[in-house]
Amino acid sequence: MKDKVKLYDKEINKKAEGIKALVMMLVIFIIGFITGSYAVNMELQKANDEKQEHIVELEKLLEEKQVKINEQFIEIDALKETVYMLEVYGK
Repeated sequence: MKDKVKLYDKEINKKAEGIKALVMMLVIFIIGFITGSYAVNMELQKANDEKQEHIVELEKLLEEKQVKINEQFIEIDALKETVYMLEVYGK
């Protein structure tokens, strides 16, 4: 009878060790998955922030160029007016 109990205990211990190993692997996998997801999200956020900064810089550059273009249009209008006045009234 004692031999059956020892064999039964060995089987129970073997199953318990297997279950412990499985639970430990699941816990490690879940922790790794959560950590990996967090890291990927942080990288995506960082890339998105860099893109946003680049967009802001481009908008500032575009605004500066537009100001220059507007100034050039004013100068062209002034020159057209000068040429017209010279044509009409002569030298």
